[in-house]
Amino acid sequence: MLLKNGFICDYVQNKKADIRIQEGKIIEISPQLYAKNDEEQINCEGKYIIPALIDLNVYPKSKTLSQKTLTSLSKKSLKGGVGTVLILPDTIPACEDEAIIELIKSIDALTEITLIPSIKPTDSMQKINNIAILCAQGGRAIYINSAIDGNNLFRITQYALMLQIPIICFAQDIDLGNGVINEGKLASILGLPSISPLSQTKEIAKISETARYTHTKVLFSSVTEPEAFEIIDYFRSKKANILIQTPIHHLILDENACNHYNTKAKLNPPLKDFDTQKKLLNALKKGQIDMLTSLQCADYNSQKDQVFELASFGIDAISYYFALAYTYLIKTNVLTLENFLKIASKNQSDFLSLNKGEISLGKDADLMIVDLNAHTQVTDSFSPYYQQTLLSKIESVILNGRLCK
Repeated sequence: MLLKNGFICDYVQNKKADIRIQEGKIIEISPQLYAKNDEEQINCEGKYIIPALIDLNVYPKSKTLSQKTLTSLSKKSLKGGVGTVLILPDTIPACEDEAIIELIKSIDALTEITLIPSIKPTDSMQKINNIAILCAQGGRAIYINSAIDGNNLFRITQYALMLQIPIICFAQDIDLGNGVINEGKLASILGLPSISPLSQTKEIAKISETARYTHTKVLFSSVTEPEAFEIIDYFRSKKANILIQTPIHHLILDENACNHYNTKAKLNPPLKDFDTQKKLLNALKKGQIDMLTSLQCADYNSQKDQVFELASFGIDAISYYFALAYTYLIKTNVLTLENFLKIASKNQSDFLSLNKGEISLGKDADLMIVDLNAHTQVTDSFSPYYQQTLLSKIESVILNGRLCK
C-alpha cells in the first residue's frame, strides 16, 4: 500500500511525505515514492496522515463483555481515530481468569481495532488472582481501584515489578466518592450528594507512596484534582515512576454542563468547577499530563434517562475523540497536533510496550487519514456535545496495514 501526497505528522514531525506499507509495517518514508506494479495507492492530497490513537481507559457498553459489545466498540473507535483500546477488567464477566482473556483475544481476531485485555488482580473475596498466568495469557496491565486493601496493594505491586507489567489505578475513596456530582456550589444548589476532592487526593498519596517504595510503574487513570498533581510531583521527585492520565472531557467541560440535572454530563470522576477546569488546562499546557483518554463508558440510554441520582455514570464519546481534541485543544492553541499525538498515542504505546504510536520505519502501520478542513457533526442525543459541529473529519483508518471498511 502506498499513501501519496499527504502531510505526515506524529509526536516529532510534521512534513509532506509519502509512506509505503508492507506486511502491516511502515517500510518506506520519502518526499516522493512511486507505485509498484499492482500496489494499492491512496491519494492523500490535502490530508494529514497521523498515528491512530490509543486509549487505555475503555469499557464496552454497559461494561458487558460479548462479541456484540466489543464489535460495536470497534466501530465507534474507528470513527474517532482510535486503533487500540485497553479493556478495563471490572466488566461482566470480570477479567480475572484465563477464559475471559481468551474471550477478548478471540473477539479481537474478529474486530478491526486491537483489543488488549487488562487484569483484575483480586476476586470478589479479595483473594489475589494468579497474575503471572493472566500476564502470560496476554493481560498487558494490572488495573486496581481504591477498594483494594493495603496488604494486597503491596503484594500486587511486587508482582507487577517481578513480571515487568504496569499498574493502572483509578484512585477514589469509596466512601468519600459516594456521591453523584462535584463538591461545591452547584451541588448545593441542585441538592445533590457530592464527591469530595479528598476522595481522589488521599488515595493518590497512599498509592504513590507504595509505588515509590516498590519502584513500580503506576498510571493514575483519571486525575482531575490540581492538588493531585502536586502530590504526584512530590513523589516523582523521590524517583517514583508515576504517570498521569486525564479525561479529555474535564479539559473541555466544567460542572455547569450538569446544570438542570443534565445526566449526559454525569461522569466519574465528576466534572469540576470552572476554576479547576482552567487549572487542568494549565497543567496540560505545562506538560504535566502524560496521557489523555476518551473515558469511554457507554450505557443504555434508559440508564442515563433517569433522575440525576439514579442515572448511570459514563459517556459515549470515543466516536468523536479526535474531533473533540482538534476542536477544543489544538485549534485553540492549548496543544500542538504533535503534542496531542504524543499524549494520545505515543505515550500509551510506550507504556504498554507496543510497536505503535509513531510514523517511522518498522512501526506498525496503524494510521488515520484526516481532513482538518472538514467537519464532524455530533448526532448522539445523549452526548453532552449533541448537535455541535466539530472541526476535522477522519476520512480513513489503516490498521495493521489494512484499510478499514
